[in-house]
Amino acid sequence: MSQDHNAGEDRHEAVLDPILLFVAIVWGGNFVAYKYLMALVPAPGLLAARFIAITLILLAVLGWRGRLLRGNTRAMWLALFPAGVLVMGMQQLSFVTGLDRTAAGEGSLLFATAPVFTALIAAAIGQERIARANWLGIAAAMAGAALVILGGADARDAPPTRVTGDLLMLASSLGYATFMVISKPLGQRYGALKIVTFAYVFGLLVVAPFGWHDMVAADWGALGALGWLSMAWLVLLAGAFGFVAWYWRIARTSSSRVAVYQYVVPVVAMVAAAVLLGERPTAAQLAGAGLVLVGLYFARRPATTACP
Repeated sequence: MSQDHNAGEDRHEAVLDPILLFVAIVWGGNFVAYKYLMALVPAPGLLAARFIAITLILLAVLGWRGRLLRGNTRAMWLALFPAGVLVMGMQQLSFVTGLDRTAAGEGSLLFATAPVFTALIAAAIGQERIARANWLGIAAAMAGAALVILGGADARDAPPTRVTGDLLMLASSLGYATFMVISKPLGQRYGALKIVTFAYVFGLLVVAPFGWHDMVAADWGALGALGWLSMAWLVLLAGAFGFVAWYWRIARTSSSRVAVYQYVVPVVAMVAAAVLLGERPTAAQLAGAGLVLVGLYFARRPATTACP
């Protein structure tokens, strides 16, 4: 890679990325859209329907571009099969079941720890280095996540399952971070569209059996205009477009730099949940939210660099 290319990439990363910012805002709205739809459709059925729709769209686009059967290798299948089943599929399961058991704003804050997990995993496999100063940010973010969980006990109308939901959201964050790290070298070699498409295909092996019965039994006619608008948001904007755009950028930079835009997601989610769902976090949770965001900032400062 030439020095001119590296310089161009650094200049691009020094300014706001409008695509990633848009995806982060859309993903922030995901939490409210999911919570609205879960009141109409059981969470497993909703996940299965969304997963199948996104998979079909991605397969159609990949086929239209003539890349469905071209350029596939044994090494790609060996990497994507476990990533799709164990990471993408299980991550989505833990996300939806966790969100179903906790508040939207609370869940979004815990899911925002993904950049911390991304940095730790990338460092563990030698993809990036973490400087000493970044460890303070990592510790602060994790302490903030603990405060969000513990502080939610006194939240108004807190669901009795919220602790289980919060832990599932953390597990989902870990799975999401793992896939971000795994997808970087795969995306560079095969392209983000192909990687995301086949990860969804293999993830269906987990998601479809989990939610098929609820999906078939659901009364989809009861969704109404707002319900179908929320479904379109989850499938088209947050799913098909959002995932491909996100991992396309990861393939062209460090996964942790892309993950920085995850900061936007809980802010959008908390505001939307407060306005549309009437959620009101406790003072302790707000303090935890601040600690998470500050911790993420320091955890992802330029001191964390890509390994050569």
